[in-house]
Amino acid sequence: MTDILETPATTSISRLSVPEFDELPERLKEQISSLERQLGYIPNWARAFALGGAHAARFNDYLLALLDPNSGLLPYVDREILATVTSAENGCSYCRLNHAGSLGEALGDRKLGTRVAIDFREVRELGERHRVLARFAAKLALHPGEVDDTDIESLRDLGLDDKQIYEAVHVVSAFAAANRFSIFLQVTPDDQFFN
Repeated sequence: MTDILETPATTSISRLSVPEFDELPERLKEQISSLERQLGYIPNWARAFALGGAHAARFNDYLLALLDPNSGLLPYVDREILATVTSAENGCSYCRLNHAGSLGEALGDRKLGTRVAIDFREVRELGERHRVLARFAAKLALHPGEVDDTDIESLRDLGLDDKQIYEAVHVVSAFAAANRFSIFLQVTPDDQFFN
């Protein structure tokens, strides 16, 4: 494997140090290697978050499972809408760019994914289901104390059961946490986001 994690002196992907690959716990090494195989590169967020060691590995297990296209109670595209809007509302440039691409692929329309990542409110052709999920994500991400029974009923009106609603809460909450890590670390967006 190539030099996966550069030394702090040779990188500016984070405002804190980026550990060497061989310093990492085994589980974290496995996750980073898996991401490299899957994507063809190692995302800067994984390199920057690696400073957390075993905590980062546990967080990654949780985060990556929430957006696994082959699992989950909600369809993958719904989970991407939630993650994308959460990242946009929190103002996380790294996550917004990352999820704009992923959402675009899930929707089959990269331009639409990018527009949702800029501001879902301006996307007239966004379907009702995704608009309701986007509103829910925006509210929960920034004003969790304001989420009320009407918001839950709007999700139920889409046909979501309680377990699916709770999964939506997991996605928004986990990505709100990831946004805070990324914003604090000032993780540099990957070059691949701009191709």
